[in-house]
Amino acid sequence: MIDLARDYWGLDSNWTWRDELWGAPLQITGGLSYDTLGETREGYQNFIGDTLGVRGVLRRDEKNTVWNFDQYLQAQLELARHWLLMAGVRNSTVRMRSRDHYIMPGNGDDSGTTDYNATTPVLGLTYEVNDSLNLYASYGRGFETPTLNELAYRSTDGSVTGLNLGLKPSRSSHYEAGLKTRLGDTLRFNLAAFHVDTRDELAVQQNKGGRSVFQNVGRTRRTGLEASMRGNWENGIGVELAYTLLRATYARDFESCSGSTCPVLVPSGNRLPGVPNSALFGELSWRHARSGFSTALEVRSEGRMYVNDTNSDSVSGYTIYNVRAGFEQFIAGWRFKEFVRVENLTDRNYVGSVIVNESNGRYFEPAPGRNNYAGLSVGYEW
Repeated sequence: MIDLARDYWGLDSNWTWRDELWGAPLQITGGLSYDTLGETREGYQNFIGDTLGVRGVLRRDEKNTVWNFDQYLQAQLELARHWLLMAGVRNSTVRMRSRDHYIMPGNGDDSGTTDYNATTPVLGLTYEVNDSLNLYASYGRGFETPTLNELAYRSTDGSVTGLNLGLKPSRSSHYEAGLKTRLGDTLRFNLAAFHVDTRDELAVQQNKGGRSVFQNVGRTRRTGLEASMRGNWENGIGVELAYTLLRATYARDFESCSGSTCPVLVPSGNRLPGVPNSALFGELSWRHARSGFSTALEVRSEGRMYVNDTNSDSVSGYTIYNVRAGFEQFIAGWRFKEFVRVENLTDRNYVGSVIVNESNGRYFEPAPGRNNYAGLSVGYEW
């Protein structure tokens, strides 16, 4: 059993300067960003004697903190009437620290500190074919540190205690090209193709007894296509569609755990578990401007998804429908919203989430059946 408390805050400050370079409009933005998070984590046995499912004796007590300090600079230059160049760079420093307060015979001090650092650039170019069509291409580097949840355990049986501070951050290269177009005054359409190469990918090594142990698994690849459309008409009807097709695979062999068997060789080319191969979202809406009434029918669909590194089991795809309706009023600077929403309208039975590499093969977690809720929000604008 886990007793967890967290608090966090952050600050971002930036400055933008506009001028001309060789007669071309230039905009430069520089800034500083700082975030910090504190976590108190206590772990208890979930039994007392022969009674299960109750809070037992304390087995873990620690205070964890993480903070980052980033500096960034980005520039936008209109090279010519139809060309726009964007470039940027970000320098990141992340520090994680754990202070162990559960020290006793047989359980030593697991305190520790680790630092992550990276400088990540990005470069993009946009070409304006005409007033309704833009073509673009971009390249960027990514940097993802382990989260505190991913660092939480070093073993599934609790024999090795403390945070898994040996995990490395994943680093990636991103390539994207696409188009953005407007069809008349009502329809907008976007299309993008992308490819991501990642090294030191963070992945679940084993999940057992409620503990997930993560590891770095070498290289992975993600290649895909994204398309979206949005339209709004004067009669209040709106439509929105978004579709993603994704192939996410391991690019190198590595060792993981399958059930209670460790290690097991995972061959290059296997699909990443927990990642669906396609996703669709659609919405047909209607709004009555005079009364402030709006309603919409949504469809959400996901394709097949593997649940373990060996790809021996998977979740079949599903499609569900949601409906919402509500009113909105503006009175003397005040905004009032009232809404109702019904999800999984047809009461479909489907898997809503999975536990990747669960050692007992209990990968699947059911999603709620038909469910509904209502809400009210009040805001004031100065």
